[in-house]
Amino acid sequence: MRLNILLLLSLALFWTGCVQENRYDSLQGKTLEEIQEIYPDQDNKSVKLGIAFGGGGVRGFVHLGVIQALEEAGIRAEIVTGTSAGAIAAVLYASELPLQQIQQEMIEIERWDVADPVISLNGLIQGRKLALWINQILRNKLLSQLPKKVGVAVTELLDSQLLLVVEGKAGEAVQASSSIPGTFVPVKVDQEIWVDGGVLSVVPVRFARALGAQKVLAIDPFCGRGYPISENAFWTTTQAFRLQMCSGNKSELAEADWLLRPDFEPKDFLSFEERDVAIQAGYEAMKALVPTIKAELANGN
Repeated sequence: MRLNILLLLSLALFWTGCVQENRYDSLQGKTLEEIQEIYPDQDNKSVKLGIAFGGGGVRGFVHLGVIQALEEAGIRAEIVTGTSAGAIAAVLYASELPLQQIQQEMIEIERWDVADPVISLNGLIQGRKLALWINQILRNKLLSQLPKKVGVAVTELLDSQLLLVVEGKAGEAVQASSSIPGTFVPVKVDQEIWVDGGVLSVVPVRFARALGAQKVLAIDPFCGRGYPISENAFWTTTQAFRLQMCSGNKSELAEADWLLRPDFEPKDFLSFEERDVAIQAGYEAMKALVPTIKAELANGN
């Protein structure tokens, strides 16, 4: 028994020693005001469609179904933003890779392919495997090198502000946007500390508008439904955290031209087992909204 305890302590110390600082000084994050200054002029010759992909952990698989339905309908956005799981969808969509390839990547991925556990006071997941996975798919492209205009939202802790990452490697940007506080080791950029963008913006609608979108489709897989009731401390804590995040995002969601909330809530928020159900939910919800979007885009409304 004593030997087992010593072994566990030794492993814990070893893992702790393996924790690396997630420092990515090449990433550039801008405030909403700075983005508006960079893109001040709107081209009114054609209506630019933007999509804001929301966060939500494994609920993010709904985005794949949404993208499929949009592709089938011939609706293509020029501008995309994303938070957390939505950041993954945003960079993959912005890459203009074939839908079949994106589907294959998302169907084959397993939890431990993108999770690198560590024992640290800064978090339980290093986060670098997620960045590596994205960079491999996109062949180490920078956000600015992707065919579509794209940015991912992060929360900067020291100044308590929301930033949009518009420059740097896509993988590291997604890692930062997905760094759930207390779970993932935060990302450091110069003197700043970045965590999950969902802390301040679950669905980054305003950033999509600031990048030049005249019409914004918001995909929110997180705030539409509540967790199944389970009276324990974990449920109470997560539900309170979710309520706080979603309440803070209500006014921003109201600014979207269309708000889509696919009907999906996972039984296990850590499992990928229900990804097919999530993808189908996103597909069906988006397909139902397609006629409305097509009509309004055609009328220029």
